[in-house]
Amino acid sequence: MIFASLLIAAATVALIGTTCALDSSHDAFHPLVFIGPMMAFLYGWMPWNLLSQDGLSRYFDTDQMTFVATLNLLGVLAFVVCCLGAGVRIKKKKAQSPTQLSRRTLSRLLTGGMIAGTIGLLCWLIAIVNVGGFVNAFSTSYSGGWDTSGYIRDGSTLLLIGIMMAVMVRSSGGPRWPAYAMIVVFGLPWLSSALLMARRGPTFELTIVLLMSWYMNRKKRPPLIAVTLSGVALGWLVLFLVTNRQSIYLGSNFDLKTDVSDIVKDPGTGNEWIYGAGTVLSARRADHYYWMRRYLAQVAVRPIPSSVWPTKYEDFGVPELLHNAGTGEGFGDALGWKGADGSAPGIVADLWVEAWWFAIACMGLLGWGYGTVWKKAVIEGGPWASQFVIISAVSIYMVMQTMEAVIFRTLLLSIPSWLIWRYALSSRSRKRRTVRRSAHRVLIVPSLAQRITSHV
Repeated sequence: MIFASLLIAAATVALIGTTCALDSSHDAFHPLVFIGPMMAFLYGWMPWNLLSQDGLSRYFDTDQMTFVATLNLLGVLAFVVCCLGAGVRIKKKKAQSPTQLSRRTLSRLLTGGMIAGTIGLLCWLIAIVNVGGFVNAFSTSYSGGWDTSGYIRDGSTLLLIGIMMAVMVRSSGGPRWPAYAMIVVFGLPWLSSALLMARRGPTFELTIVLLMSWYMNRKKRPPLIAVTLSGVALGWLVLFLVTNRQSIYLGSNFDLKTDVSDIVKDPGTGNEWIYGAGTVLSARRADHYYWMRRYLAQVAVRPIPSSVWPTKYEDFGVPELLHNAGTGEGFGDALGWKGADGSAPGIVADLWVEAWWFAIACMGLLGWGYGTVWKKAVIEGGPWASQFVIISAVSIYMVMQTMEAVIFRTLLLSIPSWLIWRYALSSRSRKRRTVRRSAHRVLIVPSLAQRITSHV
């Protein structure tokens, strides 16, 4: 069957990319090491399980499934090829040595992280207080804190900046107890929200930030077997949280299931592959694409408070963003069924809705971007290391959800990170300029003296 062959091909391409990245880079943190398996899962393993139990025929015919699988395969291939093409072999001369940062720089990184983390903690506390306290916030499944302001709701993401900076400072030989205190104070609120709300994204983010931040400014990497086992455990935990979401909350009897296969085999309209295929086919049937307007709205419109501009998305021409990030339109007309509310289609389908066949080129651009940032992180370290940790932490949103979930998180984490590094390294830059000016005077003054003497 052509469809089954396409699924196998997509998974194979993703896993070959992972193998090539490991073999060439010798870096267990290369982006394809964790993104490749996620793509193999979403575009190979998941639909294969649905096909094996005849869970797709009720939604699609053979031609439709073949079209979607072909699109997915091309998207995965573009990402893998361009990510590898950005460079995986780094000469030993260029490979980063353990970053040597001055005490002043480490102190400034810690200060910047503390400021960002404190802002995130305040936003988290405000949202918790608004719903009546910690117990009320987590006494029902998938609840948590709330605030009418999007700045408060999203501001808690800055907790990750505080954690990341504390871990990086400690791994570079910075002060022990202030860093550990920051990790605990900023980490526990994030961890409690991630686990008690059974949220896979925040759980993945915290794990990646803790693990990668420790190693990114060091030449050493954890053993491959440790990374592999950790990845399998993290994957299982993510599926476990989603499977038991309705049973995880304060006061629950915690009747939990350890068998997480149902989340893969469930042929419901909220399944990522089924919903993603529906997104592709409905956009194709209606010939309706956004041509980057949804993504531009995340940058140009989303930062404006809704209290100031209540109809901002409607006025910008993308009212669909308010429902499943604009990916759930036209299902009824094209397919005769509707996608589940709150569902996400995965990266290829999301790009298809945005850019038609140019989605393949966009997948290549994403792969090149991940590969390039990884290379800069390995060679230069510093702020590029932080940037790579950030895009690695949001990679689960990129693969499994939408770019809408990636863009604002990346900006919210990247901008403070670069500002903190700029502040931390500014003293070193001034010192270098002073040294250069002093050296310039030392060289120039004798030269002038020699000229004057020669004339006398």
